Amino acid sequence: MLRLIRRNLGLRTTAIILLVGGVVGIAFALAALPFVRAQEREAMQRQSIALIDAVEGTVSTACFVDDRVLAKQALEGLVKNPYIRRADVRVANTAIAEAGGPPSGADYLSRPVHSPFSESESICEIRVEPSEALIRDVSYERAWRVAALMGGQMLAVVLAALMAVSAFVTWPIRRISDSLHRIEGKEGGQIPTPRGHDDDELGRLVRDTNALIAGFSGLIRTERSLREQRELDEQRMRLIFENAETGLFTLTGDGRLQSWNPACVRVLGGPQSPHESPTLGELLPSLAVPLDALRARCIERQRSVSEDFVLTEESGLQRWIQIVLTPAGGGALQGLANDISDRKRAEEAAQELAITDSLTGAMNRLGLNRRLANMLAEHTRDPARGFALAMIDLDWFKQINDTHGHDAGDHVLRVVAQRLERAVRRTDTVARPGGDEFVLLLDGVTEADAATAILNKVREAVLAPITLDSGADVAVGASIGVAMTYAATSAPDELMRRADAAMYGAKKEGRNAVRLYAE
Repeated sequence: MLRLIRRNLGLRTTAIILLVGGVVGIAFALAALPFVRAQEREAMQRQSIALIDAVEGTVSTACFVDDRVLAKQALEGLVKNPYIRRADVRVANTAIAEAGGPPSGADYLSRPVHSPFSESESICEIRVEPSEALIRDVSYERAWRVAALMGGQMLAVVLAALMAVSAFVTWPIRRISDSLHRIEGKEGGQIPTPRGHDDDELGRLVRDTNALIAGFSGLIRTERSLREQRELDEQRMRLIFENAETGLFTLTGDGRLQSWNPACVRVLGGPQSPHESPTLGELLPSLAVPLDALRARCIERQRSVSEDFVLTEESGLQRWIQIVLTPAGGGALQGLANDISDRKRAEEAAQELAITDSLTGAMNRLGLNRRLANMLAEHTRDPARGFALAMIDLDWFKQINDTHGHDAGDHVLRVVAQRLERAVRRTDTVARPGGDEFVLLLDGVTEADAATAILNKVREAVLAPITLDSGADVAVGASIGVAMTYAATSAPDELMRRADAAMYGAKKEGRNAVRLYAE
């Protein structure tokens, strides 16, 4: 029954009205009870007074002649009335006659009785006790009769309300609901307006519902179109993801690989199984520490970070990879992995080309300046790590150019550069700033005697005859100026100036000699 009431609007409305009507009826009955009781009490008092008036003469005679039997007979006539429970006659507060039940403690209705011969002389008092039980029963009976009448009226109102609700609300709503169910989610479906409800709330509800249905139909068409477009986009993205040359991957909050494409396997070397979930450090153990640092930096800064890493293969070949990490929310990260070995090699080749003399293969002026600045910076950090700078100018080179031509001069320069490379260590630097000048940077050579000994061997190697393409033999000398690095050494230009001054000193003293710079 409760389930039926919950599912039926008319029954639920009826039940609510009945409940409210019952409560209101009971409340009205309870509220009316004191008034009904008061009315009954007033009626009892009026009837009691009338009865007292009827026996007053008899009681007056009985009291005057002191006839108690007569007084009692008069009282017994009184208590025969259902409203009178008890009656007595008192003279000087002493009962001389009583009738009815024992005293109950209720209030008495009393009247003085006068002498039959004098209206001003009171000779006794007659008292009557009303029947409170009868008053209460009559009051309840009348109150519940009123409540019953109200209940009947309420029932009639409820039935009328139920019929009205059913006719004008419940059945139209049910027809609207049935029409909605028959639409079954089809586009363009509309529900008819119930007859007679074109301009009321139900008509407005139907119009608003039809507007919503039309709006939803448009949304369904848009959603279908978007879903189809999304499926196409997903297919394209899947093709891009699977065939991209860049490794694409995602990392969980604890740094483990969650998804990856085939390029990621090629660049990082794994994972080989789709069920694996290693960390980047587990895939590349040699880079575990810097990769963890890169991930921590990305999480801390909450923005994209990237870094290039070099890997050494088992064959000894070096390979460069670039890792880019981007926050994806919830501690997860999105990553890109690219093999940039070709780019790095191209950059190294370009840098090497930029600092290499195209004629001799030695460092050019740009390379010399960079190398000299780096060595001076290291010397500044660690004064014990010094070096020697030697400025070499070729003697008699102009005569070879004038006699045999510039091609012969270029050949001489190439041979001299090769001899310089062989004469010094691999850690030393050979540079050709321009013309017939060369510069040597002897790393770790801090003693002047050691530098002089090395450079004398260099001078002898340069002085050896050189055979030209024409078959002629020529020779060039080497005027060498040396500047040593000390604690007071400042800028590269100052060191170059000292070596150049020493070299010119060697030329002035006869050429093909080694001279040490001195203040």
